[in-house]
Amino acid sequence: MFVGFLITSCEKDEDQAVLGEGTNPTLLADANTLILKKEDEANKAVKFDWVNPQFNIQVAASNTLEIAKAGTNFGTSKNVDVIAKNLSVTYTVGDFNKTLLDGGFLPNISNQIEIRLRSKVGNLVLYSNTVSMTVTPYLTELPSFYIVGDASAIGWNATSAQMLYKKDNSSTIYTYLENGKSFRFLGQQDWNPLNYSLDVTGMNDAYKYFKTWSSNLVAAPSENIQFTGTTGMYKIAINADPAQKTITVTPSVINNWNPTNLYLVGTVNGWNASTAIPMTNLGGGKFEHIISLPTGTQIKFLGQQSWGELDWGNIEGDGNTGYIAPKGSNGNINFDGTGGNYKISVDVKIGTYKIQPL
Repeated sequence: MFVGFLITSCEKDEDQAVLGEGTNPTLLADANTLILKKEDEANKAVKFDWVNPQFNIQVAASNTLEIAKAGTNFGTSKNVDVIAKNLSVTYTVGDFNKTLLDGGFLPNISNQIEIRLRSKVGNLVLYSNTVSMTVTPYLTELPSFYIVGDASAIGWNATSAQMLYKKDNSSTIYTYLENGKSFRFLGQQDWNPLNYSLDVTGMNDAYKYFKTWSSNLVAAPSENIQFTGTTGMYKIAINADPAQKTITVTPSVINNWNPTNLYLVGTVNGWNASTAIPMTNLGGGKFEHIISLPTGTQIKFLGQQSWGELDWGNIEGDGNTGYIAPKGSNGNINFDGTGGNYKISVDVKIGTYKIQPL
């Protein structure tokens, strides 16, 4: 059964005189209550039908569906372009769920939403009636975030964008940021399809994501985030919970991204810091060393041959994530080798390590 009531509304200007008197578009939906479920994501969720505005002369309209929280008068809305000549659009459960989550609607709770059609003809904008719906989206896998930009150690090279360490709804990395320069996050090592930046006026609508952020970040519309803090090493922490969408950037306990020396310590030398094994300095905070690693190997990285200030290990406790964290926020790197030779590579500036068989 179709739902919707006709409300006339338009913004008039000199185009109205040329077009003549026109009728507002009308919008209909074939459902008004939806509980979306992941197992049904390929099934149909809802179909919207509309009638385009009519004028005395034949003109082409561009149409957009506006989806907003009920009662907000479309002050902030998720806008989705539709093809005017089609006169209808059908969403699968998966597509409609993504549209709602991208629009900031919370999963696993009932959301009261309003939808209208905006038709633009030249400079004339007309709005349809408002369709009211009650929709419960489901939570999908939270996004991965890849940092890119000249504020970072990566530069503007999408294919080298560095993914943050992801666990549950959090993504974290200890990495270099440069004052006065910009960065943003990609959803992949490519410029498309996913980009994430601050949710502010003037930002590219498709890039709006973070609802709150630390004071050392400002928007650099229409795509990027500018870092205003002092150049150095920082912890970037993202909470991707749809109710949060926050990013905080705080100084790392260790601000040295380019130590003169880096040493291996662990089961490979009986955990004796004074005999920690020197790694080769490749420059720019990068080090490597080739060594035989047996089963049950545990290691950390030191910037001196003592248990001093410069101390890096596996991020967020013992494990083998490929990400380093400074003293106080790290654990041992656990690696089950075969007794063969491995190349251990560390990039202190980016905050990563690799252990590769030779």
